[in-house]
Amino acid sequence: MAKSKIAKREEVRLKEELQTKEGDIPVPTPPDGGYGWVIVFASFICNTVGDGIAFAFGLVLPYLVEYYGESKGKTAWVGSILTGFQMGAGPLVSAVANKYGCRTACLIGCFLASSSVALSTICPSIPVMMLVYGCFGGIGFSFIYIPAVVMVGYYFETKRSLATGLAVCGTGVGAFALAPLVTSLLKNYGWKTTNFCLAGITLSCSIFAMLMKPLVYENKNVTVEDVLRVRTSEGNVSNPAVYNSTLSITKRKGSVSLQPLSRKDVLYTGSVQNLKEFQSRASLADYRHSVHSIQRIKKQKPKSENCCSLSELAGLVDVSLLKDATFLILAAATVFVMIAFYIPLVFLIELGKTKGIDETQGSMFISIIGITNIIGRIGVGFIADFPSVNNLLVNNICLVMGAVSVALMPLCPNFTTLAVASLFFGFATAGYMSLTSIILVEYLGLDKLTNAFGMLMMFRGVAAAIGSPIAGTLYDITNTYSIPFFVGGAGFAIAAFISMLTPCVRKKTEELNDFDGEALTPINAKNRNNF
Repeated sequence: MAKSKIAKREEVRLKEELQTKEGDIPVPTPPDGGYGWVIVFASFICNTVGDGIAFAFGLVLPYLVEYYGESKGKTAWVGSILTGFQMGAGPLVSAVANKYGCRTACLIGCFLASSSVALSTICPSIPVMMLVYGCFGGIGFSFIYIPAVVMVGYYFETKRSLATGLAVCGTGVGAFALAPLVTSLLKNYGWKTTNFCLAGITLSCSIFAMLMKPLVYENKNVTVEDVLRVRTSEGNVSNPAVYNSTLSITKRKGSVSLQPLSRKDVLYTGSVQNLKEFQSRASLADYRHSVHSIQRIKKQKPKSENCCSLSELAGLVDVSLLKDATFLILAAATVFVMIAFYIPLVFLIELGKTKGIDETQGSMFISIIGITNIIGRIGVGFIADFPSVNNLLVNNICLVMGAVSVALMPLCPNFTTLAVASLFFGFATAGYMSLTSIILVEYLGLDKLTNAFGMLMMFRGVAAAIGSPIAGTLYDITNTYSIPFFVGGAGFAIAAFISMLTPCVRKKTEELNDFDGEALTPINAKNRNNF
């Protein structure tokens, strides 16, 4: 009797599990492990190469200045344009990844970035190098970076915080490992051979891009009766292990895969269990369906099969965010951060030379930043998973730490003190970067995460593109690195101050919205009474 009741309940559950509404898109279940760790490793390597090369540009800069005979301010545009396009091309890359998949997008990036770095060796002038290495190379590295981030978010849910933390550690490892390698290559073979080697390393990322297979929902021709029949024939119908197994009695009719960015939380780097959208749902499966922005297949003739339509691209750039005061505050803060961010990375080694520190020792500053970047991302990511933690406060502490460390760098008299300043800088910037998506969700909501993240990356791209040239120009004018680093410290300090205003701005905005709603209610009620 008990067995028959269990079987009956299981039959009802299976009917709900296997039945889908007509036109609904079946949602793939992230493995939260398994092949997902292969995706994490592939993302780790892509981050190592992409960010490692960007961080190492400061090592190449003096060689380019000497070769082309240009000022440091003008030559710095090459690396800054690369980082600018690496961030600013996010919406374009997202549109391509949505249409053709993350694997294809990442492969495009590998070939474009490696070709650009290799072709930079035959550029006749700095302006041409700005176009080849800066623009095309930056877009290529963006095509590598975005799919790597998205794929980790798509393969993990409950373990996403850990998986993302491991993947983005590639940034720190790249800075740590590539800095001494690039220094050695530059000393022994020159900047052209060095760039050829970096192009080869970039091209090798295509191997890992091939591992980025999409999550697929297998559409199986199976009925409740088939499952019950086989499970019952295994013996004990009340055995939970039997009921929770999926047997190989099914025959595939096809498969369905979703667009990578159709999932609202795919860019969220924290634990999904902290999201109110997750906490309000009855189960993980229920939450998973709720965060997919498209629930039904729309039968319509595609406008174009050969390229991304303008509507797809526009859908990833929500200009209405520019009317949101809270977003504008966060965007203003990130602009000042990114103006200052690359100043130490590009000019710290040159600053060390003025204090008697040779190039080989100076490259260790970048390695130190890389090591502390790893510690900072994992540590702050771990802290952010606690619901009681004020993530904006942690973010602001990181910005203040960045301001102090950068401003003190010109005042450091020797290698040891500069190394300590580099340590705090690496930790501060890593903490700030790791909290981006978490703070966006806290202050703008999960529904706006994808668009807000894309817009924020565009702001970051523009700011990163002008930061290093401003510092280089200041050096050319003053012939000292103190002023550029003081400006960098001021950038972090201004960003911290602006960021501290975020709760006040949001509260004021909510009060204004509530006041408008309350003001309209009596009027409407009065009009209804008159009628």
